[in-house]
Amino acid sequence: MSDMLDLNFPKKNATEWLASGKFFEYKKFQIFYIQEGRGQNLILLHGFPTSSWDYSKIFNGLTRYFNTFAIDFLGFGYSSKPIKHEYTLVEQTDIIESFIEKNALKRVKFVFHDYAVSVGQEILARHLESKERKYEIDGAVFFNGGLFPHLHRPTFKQKLLATPILGAILARFYDEKKFGVAFSDVFGKNTKPTEKEISVLWKLITYPNKVLIPHKLLKYIKERRYHGERWKNALLQTEVPLLFINGGEDPVSGSHLADEIEKLPIKHKKLIRWPNIGHYPMWENPDESFKEIYEFLK
Repeated sequence: MSDMLDLNFPKKNATEWLASGKFFEYKKFQIFYIQEGRGQNLILLHGFPTSSWDYSKIFNGLTRYFNTFAIDFLGFGYSSKPIKHEYTLVEQTDIIESFIEKNALKRVKFVFHDYAVSVGQEILARHLESKERKYEIDGAVFFNGGLFPHLHRPTFKQKLLATPILGAILARFYDEKKFGVAFSDVFGKNTKPTEKEISVLWKLITYPNKVLIPHKLLKYIKERRYHGERWKNALLQTEVPLLFINGGEDPVSGSHLADEIEKLPIKHKKLIRWPNIGHYPMWENPDESFKEIYEFLK
């Protein structure tokens, strides 16, 4: 089937991404999303510290087969970035479920990456615990991300930024150059982002007026530890078919995470390992990422 797929689909740049998108309101905040395509509902959720544009290399391919949504979490990308706000993964999940309800989506498939894998685990946990489900989950794809706190290896800079007082101070000195170095470090040695890509990603991170809140967003590391056991059980107990795509060169959640997934008795799982890819498989290996998502979810 994958040999028949046309991979020559256009990729939107960041300006086109914004122009093609919309906003929905959650409480007093504006949440950005882009929606295109038709068919089964597919929601793409991104990682820290970037945005839904992470999926730009595979988005137009997926829209040929799915009613595809890519959403910017609160505090990320083109969504609202309140300075005085306590960001939590649980609230981000509330936002996604509010979006699902507002759009009357009764059956949904998901793709999660990095930060979003925890949102995915929270969604699966709620799905298991709910007596009256408002929607059904027909499948989920997990790219690299900290599924298990004891295996998550945040970078040294992330650890510093996550500290309450020091993080706020360091955030003031965080700039495009520092971001570019840290970002490139989690990619495979042969699949590094270009300087132009880093520049665009930095503009999205600090959109609209050089907003810098990484120290507030990074509190998710502590939250993962708090919910760790419940979120692990969600993976073990769910009946939802799960695809794990793992870039092995990722120092944060690479081959060591894949080893753990391989061992765990997850009921309906498929694991794909790419030894020479880093933390961003959908960016570093877009054609194969698209093929695997399509074949698993379709």
